Amino acid sequence: MSLRAELVGGSAGMPAFAVLLPAGWEATDASFTSMRPRLDAMLDRFPVANRAMMRARVDEMMQAAGAEASRAEIVRVFAPAGADPEDFVPVSLVASWLRAPVGGLLQDVGSGLIANRGATPLDPSGTILRWQMDAKSAVEGGEVDVAGVGYLIPVPGHPAVGLMFRSQILRGAAGAQVPDEGLRAISLLCDGIVASVRWRRG
Repeated sequence: MSLRAELVGGSAGMPAFAVLLPAGWEATDASFTSMRPRLDAMLDRFPVANRAMMRARVDEMMQAAGAEASRAEIVRVFAPAGADPEDFVPVSLVASWLRAPVGGLLQDVGSGLIANRGATPLDPSGTILRWQMDAKSAVEGGEVDVAGVGYLIPVPGHPAVGLMFRSQILRGAAGAQVPDEGLRAISLLCDGIVASVRWRRG
């Protein structure tokens, strides 16, 4: 698998960082505007019988991501730029700054995630915390099942701030399910992207 480095410039007084993205993935800002034309073109390639359902589910995911972006300090959104319909799995990886409550430290936030969310280290050094964020929501005609994972990385030189990633994978909708092996592969890919984060020195 070919990889390319994506440099994300510093924002909100935070340092810049680089992340490795697989071929076919893109980075966009929190507005999601650059992703929409490609998503629409991809959805137009689905059979007519499935197109409306898939478009509704993708729209719901985009709306949820947009609502989150309005509340959080979103840095970047990473997602596949295009794929054949038979290989298409709606997945996004959102990066944002997470600030500890006033007077607190990110270490306190991490301890809370371990105690309340069952967070565990992703990397051998224990620098990155990982926890499940699965969700189900009722929609007209059925239920949407989204597999999600949260990740938290300390920001060097900023003891009260972390870089948080959140993955969302559309696991099932309208009776259709992503196979377990496909879900595992996408989850591992997201793990690998987050684990590749490197901070820019200076």
